[in-house]
Amino acid sequence: MLSRQTAFSFLIAIFFIQVGCQQSNQEKYNEVKLQSSEKREALVASCVVCHGVQEAQRGPILNGMENWYLRDQINKFRSGIRGNNPENRSEHLMGIGARSISEDLDVPYLAYWFSSKEPVPAIRTIRGDLQLGKDLYQRRCVSCHGENGEGNQKLISPSLTHLEGWYFYQQMRKFREGKRGYHPRDEGGRVMSAASKELSDYDIKNLVAYCVDAFGLPEVELTKADPSPKPF
Repeated sequence: MLSRQTAFSFLIAIFFIQVGCQQSNQEKYNEVKLQSSEKREALVASCVVCHGVQEAQRGPILNGMENWYLRDQINKFRSGIRGNNPENRSEHLMGIGARSISEDLDVPYLAYWFSSKEPVPAIRTIRGDLQLGKDLYQRRCVSCHGENGEGNQKLISPSLTHLEGWYFYQQMRKFREGKRGYHPRDEGGRVMSAASKELSDYDIKNLVAYCVDAFGLPEVELTKADPSPKPF
């Protein structure tokens, strides 16, 4: 049998081994956490290149968009439900970028990062007849997107309150032309594609102009030095 002193020494050794293992595990955890944080910061930076305001040829600003909608769209791009039509060049490029997101947990992280940001004022690029746009919205859009464009997740209908006019107009035309909402598994997109079929460019301009004016992003204040794009 072990003597009391030997047994005590043995227990002390076990204790320090356990403490050492715990410290080692904690260090490994901290290292992995730091690597993950750095990786995600780099991922956000790569997204902001196109979804920020620095590029002339850019994607839409995502600040303040709904978390559920952003997650849904990123996953559609990753899975190929969106972004597989080369005719829709911007969406095709987004598909290539989204498929580089290798970790599933990066998707909710990105969605949270953008959805938690304050919305950015936008330049009013679309002009139209606001009354005609309102009439059209009340007839065709309000049942899914709500009286104030607030959206309805249960109907897979996103909010329209954070869309820039140029992007809103562009996407409506793509829905109408079958360049978006064509995939059998894109349930919400297919509904929008069907709802847009009969709309002319004139209708879409009126509709977008009304939505942006009634419940869209605040208008950016331009100075004389700022470039002012010619409205559509």
